[in-house]
Amino acid sequence: MPPRVTSGFAPERRRFDGWRSIAWIVRATGDLARYAHPRYEPARVLRHRMRRLVVGRLETSAEFDPIARRVALRVARRLVGTTDAELSRRVIAMTATLEAAIPTSRRIDRYIRKARPDVVLVSPVVRMGSNQVEFLKSARRLGIPAATCVASWDNLTSKGLLRLVPQRVFVWNEVQRREAIELHGMPASRVVATGAPRFDSWFEQRPSSSREEFAVRIGLEPARPIVVFLGSSPFVTRRADREVEFVRRWVESLRASDHELLPHVGILIRPHPTGSHWQDVDLSEYENVVSWPPRPARPASDEARTDFYDSIAHSAAVVGINTTAMIEAAIAGKSVLTILDQKFAQENTLHFHYLLAENGGFLHVASSLTEHMSQLATVLDGKDDQADRRAGFVESFIRPHGLERPVTPIFADEVEKLASARVERADHSRRLRLMLRLDLPLSSIALLCYPARRSLRRLRRRVHGQHPSRSSARRRTA
Repeated sequence: MPPRVTSGFAPERRRFDGWRSIAWIVRATGDLARYAHPRYEPARVLRHRMRRLVVGRLETSAEFDPIARRVALRVARRLVGTTDAELSRRVIAMTATLEAAIPTSRRIDRYIRKARPDVVLVSPVVRMGSNQVEFLKSARRLGIPAATCVASWDNLTSKGLLRLVPQRVFVWNEVQRREAIELHGMPASRVVATGAPRFDSWFEQRPSSSREEFAVRIGLEPARPIVVFLGSSPFVTRRADREVEFVRRWVESLRASDHELLPHVGILIRPHPTGSHWQDVDLSEYENVVSWPPRPARPASDEARTDFYDSIAHSAAVVGINTTAMIEAAIAGKSVLTILDQKFAQENTLHFHYLLAENGGFLHVASSLTEHMSQLATVLDGKDDQADRRAGFVESFIRPHGLERPVTPIFADEVEKLASARVERADHSRRLRLMLRLDLPLSSIALLCYPARRSLRRLRRRVHGQHPSRSSARRRTA
């Protein structure tokens, strides 16, 4: 590890911190409210996922106090029952007001104060009900510049809200910059497009072996071209067996083709890192087809990253449903194809549209397997005309400051600038007192105050070893 760099687990609010469950309710309700906007009407899969995560937890978890649960469920059920721009706006605004009144965690305050950082960087912040916003709030209270760092291409459209305005929001490109401003309410002056640092190593990667050596190593015929199928996450496929069924139909269509190459092409199936269901799939009935690596895992080690890159670099074409690896294939200069399927509902996600040709993307999109076979045959015949479009997408989406400029130094320069940014400290306890004086809905006050006091009493009893009835008896005796 480089000098002056340490790592470890970051703290979170303690179990008996009275604000822990309230903070989750406030943030999760705001996340749910964004999907009540009409722009998400077509995104049925995203809306269903957020409804399941938020309403499901409110209905089944025992961690919430009765009043808080009742208030939150009433709001949540109204949000999932309709799409209403004004309702969405009002609820998001109210949760922002409540968020501003939630005090910082003393535990996280101490953690940051002890570390004495020049800046605080938090990523991705957008998970449903995420507690990562606590670090941004504590940094603000301590007067330390902070930033949210967008981690992936779908973070700003298919997850939760950013919630808090830090000194900077670092995004990849102008598309994400617009999303941060329009969808998350971030001030334009604080959103900076640096490019995507995570792909710098991918630009520098080179194959570790020849295509023939790679084919022999994974069990494919070295004389045949290789087509790679990139597996998607279970969320995209919506059910693990659907992807397996689709791939079987896809392979059978290839083998039944009357094209010169398609019936014999080598097929490498690379499951998604979370695609453990592929371990039990038997593909021995198909000739020159392999699922590899045998145990799907994230390409975190040098060896795993090399294997992943070799899979793409030695392919004649790449096929997928909806995955970040499609972008990595485009960086490697490979033709990327997809087949629209209602079971996967790719078009229900906003970020998938970035890859479409009409939006400056590079995908060969087919609405049927028959159309896809024709497109794949054209690519294998060397007649793909998307090279310039791929390069244009990679530059605008991944390296907006120039294809030849690595992003990490640009990002580092912006972080150094951030260290000198002015921070307006926030007194959250003062905001809570102001809320209590204002004419706000009683439900909002109850949501913030009643459960916090109740949990605080529980903590005191636990610390002092007092049973509620015993402490009452003692007070009466005294």
